[in-house]
Amino acid sequence: MKQIYITKNEKSLSAFLQDSYPLLKTGTLNKFLRANKIKVNGKKVPLNTALKKGDVINLYIEDTYFEKPNKNNAFIFSNKNIEIIYEDDNLLVVNKPAGIAVIDDNWQNYDTLINRVKNHYFSNSTDCSPALCHRLDTGTSGLVMLAKNDEFLQFMLEMFKEKELEKEYVCVVKGIPQKKSGLYNAYLTKNAKDAYVTVTPKAKNNLSKPISTHITLIESYGDYSLLKIGLITGRTHQIRAHLAYLDMPILGDSRYGINNLNRQLKMKYQALCSRKIKFGKIDDKRYSYLSEKEFICPDPWFVDSFYKREFK
Repeated sequence: MKQIYITKNEKSLSAFLQDSYPLLKTGTLNKFLRANKIKVNGKKVPLNTALKKGDVINLYIEDTYFEKPNKNNAFIFSNKNIEIIYEDDNLLVVNKPAGIAVIDDNWQNYDTLINRVKNHYFSNSTDCSPALCHRLDTGTSGLVMLAKNDEFLQFMLEMFKEKELEKEYVCVVKGIPQKKSGLYNAYLTKNAKDAYVTVTPKAKNNLSKPISTHITLIESYGDYSLLKIGLITGRTHQIRAHLAYLDMPILGDSRYGINNLNRQLKMKYQALCSRKIKFGKIDDKRYSYLSEKEFICPDPWFVDSFYKREFK
């Protein structure tokens, strides 16, 4: 049993407990309240009850719920729900929702994709800690591949390095491409200090890298287009910056898009999804079972919104 003395007025019992102990999420608190394991001044009260200086909370629950995040246990504070697209002894493919980072060096941002994956296995008492094979921007949804052992991780890193994987994205933009299907080339220059890239028709300096993006028009209405993107090169922010350079900014993109339009459409994240990843031919006998195998995630929310003509 844990006893807590309130030293100042608090908005509510629920808010105070969740701020103090991150593992006590709303659902967990409701469960404990129904079981009479939460008392204020010796009585059962609703979770929205305002607390006053001098109140005493008694919690008749396991000590593990009072843990605080640190760099070693941060993953158990994350959401543990993940959408698994494919899994075997070597490979895990998940569908990342928009709005969460794949990883964060600052452990205090504990709700990341990698932590969700770790928490998933931990909660199922499985000794497994997959490693990322690649990354997606926080605001981008879609397929992410993780390796379940070091040997396969090295194989996958080499596959990505040598561009042995076909990657396809889908997005909604403001604008219409000049041709229904075509390859667009340019140069991308990264400004690491500002976490920003610039796309130009010619190299700006010795830091400029060539980029190639294949764009296919799926459908358009008004000034909006649903596009399929083939990522030939894989530079930082390539799709977002290249489309903006081509006067087709992605809806919801706060860095390269049109912020006034994003606010008007109430777009919280960019309408960009890594929808398909396909292996090429694999000669390595250890992993030949994955040769030419492809993974596709369900259409993201913005595809349905596009077909319903909700972007106006």
